[in-house]
Amino acid sequence: MPQCRRSPPTDPTRLDDSRRRLGRMRRSMRCSLVAAALGLVVAACGGGTTTAPVDTEPPRTTTIAPRISDGALRLGLLVPRSGPGATIGEPLVAIVEAAVRAINDNGGVNGSPIELFVEDEGGDSATALAAIDTLVTTHAVDAVVGPFSSSVALSTLPTLLAANVGVCSPAATTASLTNFPDRGMFVRTSPSDSLAALAMAQEVARTGIRSTVLAYPDDPFGRDYATDVRRALGLEGIAIVSEIQYDPGDDDYSEDVATLADGLVVTLIGDEESGARFLSTTLTTFSDTVVIVNDALARADLSSDPVMETDGRMSITGVAVDSAAGFSDLYATLQQAGLELPLAPLGPNDNPFAETRVAPVPLATASVDCVNLIALSALATKSDDALVFMDEAIPTSRGGSACLTFDECTALIASGLNIDYNGPTRLLALSPNGDPSIATFVTFGFGDDGKAEYRTEIGVVSAP
Repeated sequence: MPQCRRSPPTDPTRLDDSRRRLGRMRRSMRCSLVAAALGLVVAACGGGTTTAPVDTEPPRTTTIAPRISDGALRLGLLVPRSGPGATIGEPLVAIVEAAVRAINDNGGVNGSPIELFVEDEGGDSATALAAIDTLVTTHAVDAVVGPFSSSVALSTLPTLLAANVGVCSPAATTASLTNFPDRGMFVRTSPSDSLAALAMAQEVARTGIRSTVLAYPDDPFGRDYATDVRRALGLEGIAIVSEIQYDPGDDDYSEDVATLADGLVVTLIGDEESGARFLSTTLTTFSDTVVIVNDALARADLSSDPVMETDGRMSITGVAVDSAAGFSDLYATLQQAGLELPLAPLGPNDNPFAETRVAPVPLATASVDCVNLIALSALATKSDDALVFMDEAIPTSRGGSACLTFDECTALIASGLNIDYNGPTRLLALSPNGDPSIATFVTFGFGDDGKAEYRTEIGVVSAP
């Protein structure tokens, strides 16, 4: 496995700077968009649903042509354009196309323009494998941005790696990918479930209560996520007094919840259906219980739940990746490459005379980070061979001179400097296993309408 250049710890001032910048964003827009954005991100990542197990579609038999370095970087975008993730996939096509145009307008990579090929990931590995076959055998891509779904990533990565194609996922968050045997050919730019678990543990610690009950669905997703949460709670010095493994197929969780008591903190992992039922049963039974939930609960519709008419809803705190972080700066950069997005509709509390803004596109910054990491790594190594340039992807994100955009970074490379590509969020720093080591998250609660609403941002740095 290629050895990565050792780098100094992440500079904490990057996190402080990002907090100040994020604090200047219009709060009213964030509040009106957060529920929709969170729901889209969870749907695309595929990590928050307990009803969709890892796809076990057998690998497609593909005749792989030998990789030929011809000087042209060919990039594939494997994005959901059909199935449940299509709502988020389509806007990202325009974002990635604009990012590639911005690079090509700045001279391309190693004197040649990037060639971009877009294929549909769909909603299952069969569709994704067909798309990968086209990308590899027809278009001879050197690297792929995608897959977006965690389950699709787990089932298709072996095919991509067998073809010696570099892979950067902007959305697959499952912790199962952290130690995937990828030979250094796979990285991702959205924080993993392991980092999200640390964010949940931080919120538990903020309650001031040093113990918690851990509840999670008895399925692969729940058990894997619970493993990360246990570790994160231990790092915060939080004792787990008991665990509840609930069946996501049950309609009634009264017996499970009966083991709880008032005054506890419950750390709840679940989806918008079974997780929401467990949450409702908990707060109906014990009104003084504090519940910390994961991102998938942001999609829950609790509008008809009587708990939303009580103070019990105020005891819910959810944690999710900040999908809007860095979007304003990114959009300003991509407008120069011809990208124009529709203006966001006014929310009920927005000032109609205020400066108009576009709605953040979930996963836009993470997708562009993948494009730029691949392009800058190819530029730094002067190679379009993924076996060569993917070894530079992690060092490109840390340990050099800081830069935020492709053109800023190319100027540093041209002057002979190592670069630290931070991206639009100013935070991107990949750990030696290729996962982001620092990220901003948002916390959310529920309004009296039963819908998720934004509260604040928090910063999380991965544990050693």
